[in-house]
Amino acid sequence: MLRGIIVLCCIALWWNNLQAQVDQTWRYYYPEFKENAENNLYFRLENNNFVKNNEYFGDYIEGFTMMGYTAQPSLVYYAGSRLRVKAGIHVIQFSGMNEFTEVLPTFSIHTKLTDKLDLIMGGLQGDVHHKLIEPIFNPENQYTRPIENGFQFIYTANKLWLDAWVDWEQFIFLGDDKPEKFTAGLSTEYSFTKTESDFQVSIPSQMVATHLGGQISNYSERMQSLANLVTGLKLDYKVGDGFIKDIGFATYFATYHDLTGQSGWDFTYGDAIYPVAEVNYKYGTFMAGYWKAHNFLSPKGSSLFQSTSNYKEGYYSPDRNLVTAKLSFARTFMKQIKFSAMVETYYDVPASQFDYSYGINLVFTPNFFISKVKFD
Repeated sequence: MLRGIIVLCCIALWWNNLQAQVDQTWRYYYPEFKENAENNLYFRLENNNFVKNNEYFGDYIEGFTMMGYTAQPSLVYYAGSRLRVKAGIHVIQFSGMNEFTEVLPTFSIHTKLTDKLDLIMGGLQGDVHHKLIEPIFNPENQYTRPIENGFQFIYTANKLWLDAWVDWEQFIFLGDDKPEKFTAGLSTEYSFTKTESDFQVSIPSQMVATHLGGQISNYSERMQSLANLVTGLKLDYKVGDGFIKDIGFATYFATYHDLTGQSGWDFTYGDAIYPVAEVNYKYGTFMAGYWKAHNFLSPKGSSLFQSTSNYKEGYYSPDRNLVTAKLSFARTFMKQIKFSAMVETYYDVPASQFDYSYGINLVFTPNFFISKVKFD
């Protein structure tokens, strides 16, 4: 398994953030590593109240509405200047249900191996923080599977940002009749220009690979490994400090690979091109893009971009032509309270099908100092 992960990561680096989607990190806040907090113990609450209404009428995904909240109370302890331990529970409550939809324990150890390299084990800095484009990683995964567990390396330097992780989704014992499941990912961005320059040129590179199988399992199906690779060119220009902050353009090239030939479809390779434009204004972002794909699949991506349907069995359309536009609005109050709203539109050109969604989020993330705790 480890060898396979290393190979996939190397492929993605060889293939080598306007993110082709609106920045949504305000929807979920993984706490930054505090400086000068040695031996400090905190109580932290991460609360996200959300409404997301998807008005989808096409052949690839049915419309649905999500409304509810998530809450993650936890204790955070800095055991020195380079190590942090975080432990708590994560609960999800969808409106209209009498019980919690899900209650999950959370535990993570975050250590700064160097000034530029972080290692996280346990609960990861996941979801929208990976900065992946929507066709290969759906932002709604945050609601449907809010906790990623595994290990993660994050490297941050002047010209290079890198996020490499393994999310272990299902563990198996000897003789289990279920498969092991995990996702390996890599997201990087290399900048050719200086950080202080108003004009930025960079190359993003992304990989998401999913695996289903396991040698010790009695699961009857064959092993399946699927991968998506993305590379591109990104240009960004800082306008100033007025109403329009900056504008950017990017073109992404994405591919699909069935590494074992067991996806159930006749094709094992697909590709896509995704040019996008983005304007960041004082209160949010406007983004527009055009998705042109052939035989494209992505297990973690939004179903709107796929060549197959997630609810019509056997439905397949080899070529996709999709125009998308998004507008976001976000405000922060007192650092701990974030309000945001989003409108998203998708137009399937061959089918003349218009789909859209809209939603609001209110995020509350208070952090309370408890005491200094020092162990001998």
